[in-house]
Amino acid sequence: MTISDPFTWKNCYADVVSAGYGAIASSFLSEVVEPSLDALGSQLDKWKNSENPIAAFYISDLEDLYRVTIMAFCLSIQALWERQIREYLVGCAQELKPESDLSKKAIKGNWKDIDDIFNDLRGLSLAEFESYKKLDLLWQLGNVCRHGDGPSARSLWESHPELWPKKSSSSPFWPKELNLSKETPPPAKEIAITKNLLSSFVNAIKLFWSETEYIYLESISNKHSSVVKKLSEMRMLRKRRKIE
Repeated sequence: MTISDPFTWKNCYADVVSAGYGAIASSFLSEVVEPSLDALGSQLDKWKNSENPIAAFYISDLEDLYRVTIMAFCLSIQALWERQIREYLVGCAQELKPESDLSKKAIKGNWKDIDDIFNDLRGLSLAEFESYKKLDLLWQLGNVCRHGDGPSARSLWESHPELWPKKSSSSPFWPKELNLSKETPPPAKEIAITKNLLSSFVNAIKLFWSETEYIYLESISNKHSSVVKKLSEMRMLRKRRKIE
């Protein structure tokens, strides 16, 4: 986080509920995403090392399946994060500002709305969290995985062209009115999503909820010795990250 330390807020029950959100994301990665991608990767390696004349057909099909699968998992991770942050804000709004319409806005709002609501309820912007850039990319990429070529893909291309390492010819499905520059984005299906990128998204989710837990603990008035100890450990980890 780039905000002054220590930072405190009024603790909510939503802070207690969110304590397990990071572990859920981590388990989804390790128990669902990685085993599935590893299994497909093994099949690909098998056929790439095969001298069977039909191997090329299997390789092509498996590469397409791998691409579709990893995009689906990226969208799933984004949906998981989105559901978590919306549920958290709804809980905070119901407790802190029950007479407002922030709960409804948190359910239906876009990414900017979510940031505004978080700032309104918690006194700081999501952009002040160390994990924000990665979570912002996750939100953008998830939208592209959901919608394909379109405004979201163009925006992602303009901010993160490195996600298209091949940079092949532009998609024939791009509407003319979206071709606003000389260089039209390549097809969204050619985005190179890696296992490491998915892992970095999950790590960003874990870091975000770890930071909210840190603020929650700092905000406890009468701290038990176990809380004092945990805060000390968390401060050390935060200092280490800043050094790195």
